[in-house]
Amino acid sequence: MASTFKLVFAVPLLLQLLDFCRGGKVGVDFGTDANNLPSPDQVSDLVQKHNIQYLRIYDSDPKVLKSLSNIGIELMVGVHNDDLSKFQSQSYVDSWVKNSILPYYPATKITDISVGVEVTDSPDAANLAVPAMRNVVSALKKVGLQGRIKVSTPLSFGVLSKSYPPSDGAFDGSHDNVLGPLLDFLEENQSPFTVNLYPFYAIGDASLDAVLFKSPSSIFVDPNTGFSYKNIFDAQLDAVHFALAKRKSRRIPIIVTETGWPTKGSGGHRLAMASLDNVDDSYASIDNAKTYNTNLIRHVTDGSGTPARPDEELVVYIFSLFNENLKQGPEIERNFGLFYPDMRSVYNLVFPGKGTGRSWCVASSQASNSALQNALDWACGPGKADCSALQPDQQCFEPNNLVSHASFAFNNYYQKNGLTDQACSFGGTGIVVYNDPSYGSCIYNVKSRDPKGRTWCVASSQASRSNLQNALDWACGPGKADCSEIQPNQKCFQPDTLLAHASFAFNNYYQKNGATDASCSFRGNAIKVDQDPSYGNCIYHCKYKF
Repeated sequence: MASTFKLVFAVPLLLQLLDFCRGGKVGVDFGTDANNLPSPDQVSDLVQKHNIQYLRIYDSDPKVLKSLSNIGIELMVGVHNDDLSKFQSQSYVDSWVKNSILPYYPATKITDISVGVEVTDSPDAANLAVPAMRNVVSALKKVGLQGRIKVSTPLSFGVLSKSYPPSDGAFDGSHDNVLGPLLDFLEENQSPFTVNLYPFYAIGDASLDAVLFKSPSSIFVDPNTGFSYKNIFDAQLDAVHFALAKRKSRRIPIIVTETGWPTKGSGGHRLAMASLDNVDDSYASIDNAKTYNTNLIRHVTDGSGTPARPDEELVVYIFSLFNENLKQGPEIERNFGLFYPDMRSVYNLVFPGKGTGRSWCVASSQASNSALQNALDWACGPGKADCSALQPDQQCFEPNNLVSHASFAFNNYYQKNGLTDQACSFGGTGIVVYNDPSYGSCIYNVKSRDPKGRTWCVASSQASRSNLQNALDWACGPGKADCSEIQPNQKCFQPDTLLAHASFAFNNYYQKNGATDASCSFRGNAIKVDQDPSYGNCIYHCKYKF
């Protein structure tokens, strides 16, 4: 078995193959620069009602974190630029993680921490961001969350000195004091590069149709690569891709942490802002905003990527959830919201979400510790829930707290006992949720969606390269999985990535060994799925007969 693979953006590619996360992710930024916003509980209800499954906040407000618990929404929390000086102290950051993150995780699915905002535009914050990020990673490591929560800092598109054509994309050398340490950090920690892209501000240099994803044909061809572009968003994003490639040989994933379109301006005025003199704010309208964001969502979720990265998952956050009446700057800055403060829609926008019609059972964050402990003891004892994954060194032991452990045990019992309300009672300490509470390599089992009840075993996207390689070597060696089809020129050799090869081998072993939880463990580096991961001529066999 070959021991060397190219692990380059294997995660998005495999997700496309699995088809349970085909295309990209679209979330929303929840800015709070206003004095008339609804309560956190009302916001929680609003985002659930509109099927918004990914949310970014700019701080770590405990009321917001609590309101988003046990509903499956993935959350990016933030650190204000004004707080970066405090984050130079490791003890302060340790305390912040202990008090602002750990009490809510994993009931609140915190996936990312953004440290600062557009720090290259703020001389006071620029040199503080990366040391603060390192302290955050160190603090996460101490509580067993390193790798499960990614850390980055969103930059503005202005960090590029050149963006046209996209292949000439390059970072502005004047920001090297930040970019050098930042890119080293992202590479070391396998964290994403986060950037804010606003094609709206490119209208002066491009047609409105090109900015609104409405061009029926190519708007230009990159003379260096031959890539054809039909919209400005892809051109801007690929310019960032090429700028990163010039600095780092290993691909760094990108998250677009802000993009959007204003619904109101000052009435046809030119924007008197640096580098925005060509933008006429008469383009700020409800119709244009609806068109841009609707077409953006369609583009992100159709799985086409960008011309330079067609196989990569797009992850984009739309700015902003609400209009913010206290935001500084021209009128358009206060009118990017999808909703008015009274929670009426500014315009109708349909989010794809990730709902499946399935349900899980988790511990209520309102339950007392004594009631939860009694319920957990019953579930893992007389209730015969499988709690082996909660043992030390197993995939669901961390975070080592009562709510997390009880949630896993409750769900195991619930799935085995008919998914009834009674099976999720636990004396009033359990609640049914409709979004997957799984995190990292800790998978909350769920009744199979396959019409025949089949399941498959694939490699976890959260597993480290070394762990996957060791597990793959074992599966194809002592484990006696049939790995002949992932050899060169065979049906499952492509894509030639460690994640794809390990997934095929893991499934072969899993099916041959009873399709049990134990046979899909691989020391926490594999997960069970209930949608067939086969693709093309590569068939992931199920229900072997011997």
